[in-house]
Amino acid sequence: MFGWITLAIIILLLILIFYPGNLFRLAMWSVRRSAGLACKRVAVGRHQIVYLEGGTGPHLVLLHGFGANKDNWNRFAKHFTSSYHVIIPDLPGFGDSSYFPDEEYDVESQVERLIDFFKALKLDEFHLAGNSMGGQIAVAYTIKRPGRVLSLTLFDAAGIQEDTPSEMSRLLEKGINPLVVREASDYSELLKFVFFNPPEFPAVVMKGLAADAVRHTASNERIFQQLLGKWVQLDPLLPRIESPALIIWGDKDRVFDVSCADRFERSLKYSKKVVFENCGHMPMLEMPDKSAEVVRDFIGSIRY
Repeated sequence: MFGWITLAIIILLLILIFYPGNLFRLAMWSVRRSAGLACKRVAVGRHQIVYLEGGTGPHLVLLHGFGANKDNWNRFAKHFTSSYHVIIPDLPGFGDSSYFPDEEYDVESQVERLIDFFKALKLDEFHLAGNSMGGQIAVAYTIKRPGRVLSLTLFDAAGIQEDTPSEMSRLLEKGINPLVVREASDYSELLKFVFFNPPEFPAVVMKGLAADAVRHTASNERIFQQLLGKWVQLDPLLPRIESPALIIWGDKDRVFDVSCADRFERSLKYSKKVVFENCGHMPMLEMPDKSAEVVRDFIGSIRY
């Protein structure tokens, strides 16, 4: 019996050594499991949408940003699965969800897919949060389906006029997109750009994340151009939102200047703004505990 156990351990070690991608997947599975999340998929029209799900209670949907994926929310989501039903999709074109080069992945197109996704999961009313592009999509969805969003949380959301041009805005004017990784060796530079204090990842996780970013280089470049080409400017739309809204921003955000938080607060009827010091573009990942505390207090105070 012990001989078979030893042989099984040796085989497992050989698989992990010669196929490091398996070690990366094992690491991600472990992180998801510790957060109380399981990976699932559902067919939505032509697309297969892969998503994380866990917990019971009121529904809480989390939308990732451009070039990101569902796992950006794991460290944040672990604070909610004990009392909320958490849903975190890979938006079509990103992560493990399907991508078709002949389709559009602008904000409005993603909103239509989300409508079908929520229908497939039988989600009627829910709390909705989004980071960056995901925040822009969350606002556009709330405008289109106003009665379904119990609360809206925006982490450094895209789509609003900057009072002070961000570093990314200035780079884009020069034809440089800091959010698209073309070589694995560039991934650490991306982390430095979007975080004020980049999180430390184990080497195998870092290698896997970099490889995944490079795998999506062509699709990310194309999707980014579609987003710009069919840009949804949120400023005139925000006063129409009736859902209570929470705006969270990192004061060291280089992607969208922190002045955007003020604009969101002024334009949304029922809003609260929280700015984190020494934090970059992704507070839910850079400061997950603090972000979760603020969001829990906010949505927990809502009566519906």
